[in-house]
Amino acid sequence: MMKKKKNNNVTIYYSHEKYLKILDDFEDLKVEKIFKDDNRSKVSLFSFENEKLVFKIPKEKNKRKWQRLLSIFRGSESYREFLQAEKIYKAGLQTYKPILALEKRKYGFVVDSYFICEYLLGETGSIKYLGVIKEKLNKIHELGYLHGDSQLVNFVVDKKNVYIIDSKFSKNKYGKFGSRYEYIYLEESCPKEIDYEKKDIYYKGAKLLNNFLHILGKMKKKLKNKK
Repeated sequence: MMKKKKNNNVTIYYSHEKYLKILDDFEDLKVEKIFKDDNRSKVSLFSFENEKLVFKIPKEKNKRKWQRLLSIFRGSESYREFLQAEKIYKAGLQTYKPILALEKRKYGFVVDSYFICEYLLGETGSIKYLGVIKEKLNKIHELGYLHGDSQLVNFVVDKKNVYIIDSKFSKNKYGKFGSRYEYIYLEESCPKEIDYEKKDIYYKGAKLLNNFLHILGKMKKKLKNKK
């Protein structure tokens, strides 16, 4: 269960008191591996008291003006990721254990944040694990939820479980339309076509929406390049 601690303009969300010590030892923590470091985010691995933990900085979302505006009401990306993990666990599914989220505010706006979670030892989702990933996606839908970003790489697979990661986990308000859209998104991340229901009206509607969003994305990219 998430706990909260506030100190002036900094708010800390954490799962257990012992993890607050990470903040005291922050300068001495050694990065063991950098998984990603670009304009959008930085993701790295470190150890704390014999635990492997992942450190995430959502750089782009910390800086976006509209994200900062919305943060007055909904908090930081890091805070929301903590909540997402808890929501997934409450639904009876598996994800990384949330450890700690920190957000710094100025004039009520979040100007910086980061998130720390458990490091999963399984393999990143790939076509090799398509069968069990489809089973997990079906389970999510049967429980009345959507993954929110159902690419192969947003699942981690080990010998016992399929874990949901980097999810925008939410209640499925769109029924079969929402489920079909998630399968279209999953298929786009695969090197080949996959088998799922493609003949009903829900698929056709989801496919039209997906095509429209692709066209819209290309138009935005062209405008951005012109600027």
